Amino acid sequence: METEREPIADYIKRRAEKVNVKINRYLTDKSSVRYLETLLGRSGYSYDRRAIEKAVLEPSRYLFGRGGKRVRAVLMLTIMDALGKDSEEFIEFSLIPEVIHNGTLIHDDIEDASDMRRGAESIHVKYGLDVALNLGDFMFFFPVIALLDSKKTGRDQKMKVLEIYQREMLRLSIGQATDIAWHNNSITADSVSEPQYLEMAYLKTGVLTGMAAKIAGVLCGADDQLIEALGKFGATLGVAFQLQDDILNMSESRLSDLKGGAGEDVTEGKVTLLTVKTFETAEKGDRDRLKAILEMHTKDPGAIDEARSIIRKYNAEEYVRQLQLDLMKNAWESVDRLVKDSEAKTRLKEMADFLINRTV
Repeated sequence: METEREPIADYIKRRAEKVNVKINRYLTDKSSVRYLETLLGRSGYSYDRRAIEKAVLEPSRYLFGRGGKRVRAVLMLTIMDALGKDSEEFIEFSLIPEVIHNGTLIHDDIEDASDMRRGAESIHVKYGLDVALNLGDFMFFFPVIALLDSKKTGRDQKMKVLEIYQREMLRLSIGQATDIAWHNNSITADSVSEPQYLEMAYLKTGVLTGMAAKIAGVLCGADDQLIEALGKFGATLGVAFQLQDDILNMSESRLSDLKGGAGEDVTEGKVTLLTVKTFETAEKGDRDRLKAILEMHTKDPGAIDEARSIIRKYNAEEYVRQLQLDLMKNAWESVDRLVKDSEAKTRLKEMADFLINRTV
């Protein structure tokens, strides 16, 4: 008799909890002087554990303790299972994209002047701008030590993963720079094209899910063709994830509630694919008004609702939802062809479908 499959939301939650255990262990059990000397080396002087606790470990635990879906980590583990590895043996490597992602969130909140993250104070609000900036930088580098210290991988695999890491981090910074230029009005919102927006989303959001997928392939000994196919799938999932974020931010949703209310992207003056499509199809009066509201960076509920109303008027959401489906269908085809059927492969497809249809 066939057993009933675990619901995909429960699957993601269960695996995320195991990732959380590993993260917490790195941020607590490994805060000893002995571990710090292993991590950072011996200088001949003395580490101030109190300072490290206050400026790194405590705010890190606060950040990770507020939750998070751990999508990138679970994606990596699921791909490893689909490629025939026991992912539980390599769970520490899933920290690489996940911890880096949380570092980007710290910087995002500073750059976007966001006071809230996951329903609580942002790191820079609670601990100060100096702690937040430094902590974000720390998270970009810290998890890679899990790879370098591991005896489970050979030198060639480590070098491949490090190359992926370096290139994707460079792309990430360019994606963030593009987004900053847009919401600072250095580039006018109505001049951004759909391909330019999708490239920004790929660089800013897609590279980390792509990184997770590629690293999984490398650790499983996959050939270059499969690694690239997995990377495309992961990165496309990240883009689709960002498009869903854009939709949820502009609507009454649990996500918008956690981030300060529907239309926060309007306050930040953000260019999204919703605004791009609206600018392409709207009448001149509506285009000019939407552009003006975005440039105001307003918190006025009336102006925000007006911007949301203009976007709804031109059916931008329906366009973006269809694009999500088309992008993911195309990205899945190569993976489907190259990876043999299994329970884990089915989970991988279910996970992608679940994430682009989520409500938070």
